[in-house]
Amino acid sequence: MAVKRAKSGSGGAPRRPAKHAIKPGASRSAGARGRIAARRRLSNLPDLPGSWRARLAVLGLLAVATAAGYAFWLRDSPLVAVERVAVEGLASPDSEAIATALRRSAEGMTTLNLDSAELEASVEGFPSVRSIALDAHLPNGLTIEVEEAPPTMIARSGEQQVPVAADGELLYGATTEGLELPGVELTDLPDAGKLTDAALEQALVVGAAPEPLRPLIQSVGYSTGEGVQIGLAGGVELEFGASSDAAAKWAAAAAVLADGRLETLAYIDLRVPTRPAVG
Repeated sequence: MAVKRAKSGSGGAPRRPAKHAIKPGASRSAGARGRIAARRRLSNLPDLPGSWRARLAVLGLLAVATAAGYAFWLRDSPLVAVERVAVEGLASPDSEAIATALRRSAEGMTTLNLDSAELEASVEGFPSVRSIALDAHLPNGLTIEVEEAPPTMIARSGEQQVPVAADGELLYGATTEGLELPGVELTDLPDAGKLTDAALEQALVVGAAPEPLRPLIQSVGYSTGEGVQIGLAGGVELEFGASSDAAAKWAAAAAVLADGRLETLAYIDLRVPTRPAVG
């Protein structure tokens, strides 16, 4: 027996369920309405990122002010008070007095608040001191490096005598006790500053003398034609000419004096230090 199939449409195909489209003006779902309301509420909130930037800026200013106040307190705090002072570079007879003056001046200072002007003022009475340099060692140490020009010669004029530094500077008031220094006789002595002309030439030559040879100097002279002349113990005369290259001329003199082959020696002409002449 034949079974007939029912028709589902004009073309005979099965029908599909119809889609329900939302027409304009129809109400939205509850979820959509909630999302729209949330966006509206957020649009009415203050600018949170800008607000936090302002807060961070204020906090930064407070931190800087706090750090500055702490640093200002610490620079004068007993925690960094100067307790150990090392004084270096001294060579003059006033060394002990200079070091004592500097240590006393450093008392009451801190390694974060050193008063260089006060320290320099404490050694103004010592003409051999040229300058000082400070090196603080936290928390309580201090090294003071002294640049000193100790006397190397005595300038005499009548009954007046003044120590002279290696560069010709007159050291009025400097101590020469315990030092055996060569002397030079002058007609006049300046009231301050450096020696000049022939006197300066002699001072520069004597100031360049090596320490081992300086005690051997017995006389210092100058002539217009020959320049500076130094008389050593034993009767040897050193002819330097001008004061230029004084250190090299002294080195040449030391080499000649150390030559054991020379049995007799009256003078050494050092005007050309690379070719010293002996006689």
